[in-house]
Amino acid sequence: MNNINNSKIHVMSPELANLIAAGEVVERPASVVKELVENSIDAGSTKIKVELTDCGLKKITVLDNGCGMEEEDIPLAILPHATSKIYDENDLFKITTLGFRGEALPSIASVAEVRITSSTTGNGGYYYLYSYGKEINSGLASLPKGTMVEVSNLFHNTPARLKHLGSIYQELSSITDYFYKSALSHPNIAFTLTNNNKQLFKSSGNNEIKEIMMEAYGSSITKSLIYFEGQNTLYKIYGYTTNNEVFRSNRSSMTIIVNGRVIRNLALIYAIDDAYQTILTTGKHPITTLFIEVDPTLIDVNVHPSKLEIRLTDELKLKALITNTIALAIKEQELLKFKKEEISKTEDFVNNLENDENLAYEIPKINTSDDLWALFEEDEKNETTNSSTQTLKNDFVFEEEQIQEETKKIEQIKFKTENRSFFKQLNFIGRFHETYLLLEDENTLYLLDQHAAMERIMYEKISNDFAKTTHSCYDLLVPLTMEFSVKEKIQIMENIDSLTNLGITLEEFGNNTIIIRSIPTWIPNGLETEFIHDIIQHIVIDAPINKSVMYDSLAKKLSCKKSIKAGMHIRLDEVKSLLTDLDKCEMPYTCPHGRPTMIKFTNYEVEKLFKRVI
Repeated sequence: MNNINNSKIHVMSPELANLIAAGEVVERPASVVKELVENSIDAGSTKIKVELTDCGLKKITVLDNGCGMEEEDIPLAILPHATSKIYDENDLFKITTLGFRGEALPSIASVAEVRITSSTTGNGGYYYLYSYGKEINSGLASLPKGTMVEVSNLFHNTPARLKHLGSIYQELSSITDYFYKSALSHPNIAFTLTNNNKQLFKSSGNNEIKEIMMEAYGSSITKSLIYFEGQNTLYKIYGYTTNNEVFRSNRSSMTIIVNGRVIRNLALIYAIDDAYQTILTTGKHPITTLFIEVDPTLIDVNVHPSKLEIRLTDELKLKALITNTIALAIKEQELLKFKKEEISKTEDFVNNLENDENLAYEIPKINTSDDLWALFEEDEKNETTNSSTQTLKNDFVFEEEQIQEETKKIEQIKFKTENRSFFKQLNFIGRFHETYLLLEDENTLYLLDQHAAMERIMYEKISNDFAKTTHSCYDLLVPLTMEFSVKEKIQIMENIDSLTNLGITLEEFGNNTIIIRSIPTWIPNGLETEFIHDIIQHIVIDAPINKSVMYDSLAKKLSCKKSIKAGMHIRLDEVKSLLTDLDKCEMPYTCPHGRPTMIKFTNYEVEKLFKRVI
């Protein structure tokens, strides 16, 4: 083994340098698709087609109708750091293209066999063939205006990388996920993706974001999509998100696009989640496409070779804008939604079955009239929508696994914000297990979870009190004496202003004792000590960074403790008071943890259970 300490410094060969760069830029077939599609977008393409063979492990072909390259530009394109996107250091601070580093093509060419064919006129073109970084052949070629890049035998010269790739379905899943997001980021471009001559995805390029989301995530989300938009002095945001009718069990269906670039940013993802606090249960996440527009000089995209991570000016203000804008859009829907599993098809659904738009695998018909795509579409002319759909169902189990995350149907009832009297107009007819209140109106039976409903009421009361600058409090006739460790007591006294702002007045008494003189009015009798301990734990001991998150967490915890419990008998006047208070809530249909407060059964559903109707 060589002794590194005795080795002399030397300059790496271009081939070795490209292999090292390829380790960052080209991690898997999806990386190749990403880099080549981004080049096609930057070339001004209006149509981009990607054809895979064996999920990209054998071959990847990317065809576009962009500006094309001159003959002399093709060999330059595979040289390290050769680019048409930037010319001096000033351009790095106002990047408007997806690519700019000049690393993609050299990296791809170093780990694969690459053929680049391009034409700037459509009357003739040129091709260059490379094998793992070395030019093999070149010459004239026939191609419509645009560029076609064919990548074969990826990683065959780096067996270790090839060995650690996932299964073909995992690789195809990564490619389709990126492809969906590319189509969303540029809805004005027609994207097509095929694998082994079978169409997986197609967008029309008509700028319809909702249409692309339906194609990517299934048409069942269409009716649940909510449009939002907002702006501050730095950022403009807009997009679509789902209400609590459709959700996923992970965050992979949240897409963030900054100036046309798909990025990864956990802080912004969490900002979207924050808008759904108390609306979705823990572990459930909306399907969201978020567009962010900002002056290019206010962001830094030169962070990582993959260009998925960027730095944003004043990210905290952007996070607040996202959370507040989406939360407001959700509240403005004026719909009271009750979660429940569908136990039967409703009458309307049965009547409209022939016109059903909720076909999860529906694929638009293929248009093969354009000569530009004739090269690839000969085998597609005889394919019908049904056969393509069946192929997807039979051959690509991975896609079913991706969308086998819980999707709940939610019945909807109009809830007018200007006249909130829905709950108190319901007739109370009984109770079940001293937990669920039975209510009815003319055509519907409702089951109200008394604990969940009370939690929602108390959560909003406590949250509203936290938001005030001054708090209602009262002096205790008998002050509370509480003991803490010396460390905890020091922390408490350091945060005495925060406690005072909540209406808690305290003073020191000895080395590890404090005396509580006054407390907020919403703390119930008999639970003073327990509540004060919880408040101190959240504000002082845990010391969370985000104050609003801390208050929200505390409100949830305290609202649960103060609420009517399951199995607890409540009087008729207490039932009426509960319903009246629900009408005053901003989000009365879920508890603070996102669970439903009420479910409903229509008269039709009940009669169908008893087989009185067909």
